[in-house]
Amino acid sequence: MPVFLWMTFIFFLSSFQGSEILDLPIPFFHKVVHFFEYSILGILWLRLLGYRRDKRGVFGASVFALILTSGFAMTDEWHQTFVPGRSGSIEDVGWDMICAFMGIFLYALDRFFCIFQKANDMTT
Repeated sequence: MPVFLWMTFIFFLSSFQGSEILDLPIPFFHKVVHFFEYSILGILWLRLLGYRRDKRGVFGASVFALILTSGFAMTDEWHQTFVPGRSGSIEDVGWDMICAFMGIFLYALDRFFCIFQKANDMTT
């Protein structure tokens, strides 16, 4: 399942010691990395929950995907407290939740417009 592979990848990245982390002189580099990690994770959870297949309750599936992604973000930050040179941060959990929400929202919006377009194509 892609969602578990992606969580393993995030966990792997979180295992690097503080001195091993790439520190590029790009503004907000770490925030951009978090955005990609957690927006993709949110989308993968939403797809796993079946929204893509049967178009059922996008709201419920989205909320559950956000809860699962947020739970993983909390455990990932806790994991980082055991890695030398790293620390867990509640601010990072908050940012991860925002990133997951944005990914889930954009994916659900894309699915809505695809469904809407298909419905219009069928009526014409």
